[in-house]
Parts: sequence; structure tokens; C-alpha cells
Amino acid sequence: MKPIGLVEKISKKYSISKEELKIEAMRLTLKERKRGYLLERLEILRRYKVNSIKDMRDKIETGKIIEHPGWEDLIEIKNLEQELAEIENDLKSLQKA
Repeated sequence: MKPIGLVEKISKKYSISKEELKIEAMRLTLKERKRGYLLERLEILRRYKVNSIKDMRDKIETGKIIEHPGWEDLIEIKNLEQELAEIENDLKSLQKA
């Protein structure tokens, strides 16, 4: 069955409009992606036994964490936080829809 036909079938089965089903699917997809990014961020922070980006940066600058791969991981966390902010914006947009 083609995806469009499947959307119609599921929307009828659960008495939800196709549009609502699509919005809910997007919302759940974004929330799952957000959860994955949060877990990835937490794993990096745990690896260095820090609670925040600031703690990590401070420890790198004072030599308590070696610069390589510390700086690369710090950049990765910043990238994850940017992705998280974009997801939050998209979720807010979906709430308005």
C-alpha cells in the first residue's frame, strides 16, 4: 500500500483527520530526535564528568581535560544544542498549526 493510502486508512481507523495525523507524526518524530540529541549530549558530558558546557570549557582551559578530543566534543555539544533549538522552534510551529 502506498503511503498516501496508508495515511487515509489509519486516519479513518482512529477517527483522526489526515492533517492531524501528519502533524502528530511530525511532532512525535521531532520529539524522538530531540530525545536522541539530549542523550548524545548527556553521554559527552558524562564522559568528561561535567554537568555543563561551561564546566567542560573551564576544565579544558585549565588543562583538567585534554584539548584533543575535548574541544571537538565541546563543538559537537554546541552543534547538538543548535539542533535542539531548531527542533524546539519547529515544535512550537506545529503547536500553532
